[in-house]
Amino acid sequence: MRGGDCMDDYVYELAGDFSLFKGDFKEKRFQLFNITDGTIYKLNEVSYDMLSLFDGEKNVKEVVNELKKLYNVNVEKLKEDLYGMVAEWAAKKILIKKELK
Repeated sequence: MRGGDCMDDYVYELAGDFSLFKGDFKEKRFQLFNITDGTIYKLNEVSYDMLSLFDGEKNVKEVVNELKKLYNVNVEKLKEDLYGMVAEWAAKKILIKKELK
């Protein structure tokens, strides 16, 4: 997906209304909490890892590089999936794009 390449330099962070949770209660659990309205989203491990890497410091390209280290996947497929998820999370105001100074 070449259209997403312009996203590489963007820096995102989890919106202040959201908090990630990772727990191990007989099975691994990954959740995203909206602390404003109480909504709980069940995540898979990959989605959790993706969201947790958006720390307001790393750009999307750096997040891709970190995910490449964690998962043995095709880079183009990884980018396609990540760009789609970032667009969806940004539209839902889960991720906030930081303005670079």
